[in-house]
Amino acid sequence: MAEYLIGIDAGCTSSKAVIFDTDGRIIASAATPSMRFKKRRADFEEFDVNELWNLVSGTIKESIQKAKIDPSLIRGIGVTSFGNGVVFLDKDGNSIAPGCFSQDYRANEILEKYKKEGTYDKINNIIKGTLWAGQPAPILRWYKENDRETYDKIGGFFTFKDYLMYRLTGVFATDLDCIGGSALLDMETMEYSRELMELFGIPELYDVLPKLAEPTEIIGCVTEEAAKLTGLKVGTPVVAGMMDILACLVGAGATGGGVYTAVAGSWCINETHSERIIPGASANMPYLHKGEYLNCSYTGASGSNYEWFIHTLGDKAKVEAEKRDVSIFDVLNELISEVRPEDAKVIFSPFVAQPSIHPNAKANFIGIDQNTSYAEICYSVAEGVAYIHKYHVDFLKNAGLPLDTIRLTGGIARSKVWKQIFADVLQVPIVGVDCEETGALGSAIVAGIGAGVYSNYEEAFNRAVKTKAPVMPRLEKYPCYEKRYAEWTNINEMMKEYWNYK
Repeated sequence: MAEYLIGIDAGCTSSKAVIFDTDGRIIASAATPSMRFKKRRADFEEFDVNELWNLVSGTIKESIQKAKIDPSLIRGIGVTSFGNGVVFLDKDGNSIAPGCFSQDYRANEILEKYKKEGTYDKINNIIKGTLWAGQPAPILRWYKENDRETYDKIGGFFTFKDYLMYRLTGVFATDLDCIGGSALLDMETMEYSRELMELFGIPELYDVLPKLAEPTEIIGCVTEEAAKLTGLKVGTPVVAGMMDILACLVGAGATGGGVYTAVAGSWCINETHSERIIPGASANMPYLHKGEYLNCSYTGASGSNYEWFIHTLGDKAKVEAEKRDVSIFDVLNELISEVRPEDAKVIFSPFVAQPSIHPNAKANFIGIDQNTSYAEICYSVAEGVAYIHKYHVDFLKNAGLPLDTIRLTGGIARSKVWKQIFADVLQVPIVGVDCEETGALGSAIVAGIGAGVYSNYEEAFNRAVKTKAPVMPRLEKYPCYEKRYAEWTNINEMMKEYWNYK
């Protein structure tokens, strides 16, 4: 009899529930936009916690209905989401404030306080990464100083995926990867740290931290209340899961030596694994195996630059797509393909969201004149996104982490045109995965291991992960892209002087 697994992937722009068979094939899926509150302040990025749960629970129910399967055949559920940000609950498990997305930057002022207090470097030494404003602790400190009434009601807090697990099971838990990547663990001990909470200025919250679990560990089972909302069977196991960046790596099967994963989604994620803590990395997070770290270099915008471009400057492509009855992405791919890098003049800095290469960095186009075509502007966006990935990949390479190939995931990975640009810019083979929902697949794989469907990761990859033929770099393009990248880098260095005044 067929058996199934569910992977839930809750992102900053959309959330989805995907049902897989045990060979990694998508049986059915459903998605919902991740609603946001109207901004109360420019640096706030908030959501209604209960409403987003209602939307996600609805996608679970819809996916089961689409699949037309008996819910009792679902062996396990894995949940992933954006890391960082924060969800606050009172001691009874009720939401007491809007949730914060990881792009919430109200706590920039708190980071400056840490620096003045002399605690910033001490924190980074413990977390083995670089603290930034959208992480839980700075936001919690902001609440302590600016909304004490809410802060004093906090009976628990965690990331959004953990909140979804809580609503499914009633268990207050998290996984090592997500909480470590959210700067709440001592990365040498892989445990919570009272010293760290003292340095954050929120020591009273140490006792309300969620239970720690391994990603494949079953933390609880679907409750009657959750079953009524989702259509799941009561008692279906739910594993601890992992942050979306590790889930994408797992869904891409990118655990071999010399393999990087680039996630070109809302965020610009670049990652590999080693037995080393890399100084200056965005994060050195708990990996799949003890004694190994997920070494990450990232900023807050990759595919989101493309989304912004389409929303703001995409009307010409939209009109053409409607006229020809094709996808807007087909039209944009054609436009991007028209431009040879040797002829390109426009430079795009892909910084539509934080964190970035500078706290005040903003996106910009350089080199537009009256002869600039729409195709050139489209091309510059794709090239600029590839360059920010190169910026991070070069950091990991220069740290001595070997690179032979990159597994590219995210919406951009569906485009052969974009994959060729990535291959040419990075000068390594780019491998796509034959699954459009790699984060959800990674979540389903850890659920399968936890439920005993797979004996280990290796078996799961052999059964459930299929890769596409690599897109090879064109060596003749290397000199042109190196020159263009140097120009892109110089522009950003000059812009830092301007951003310093903002």
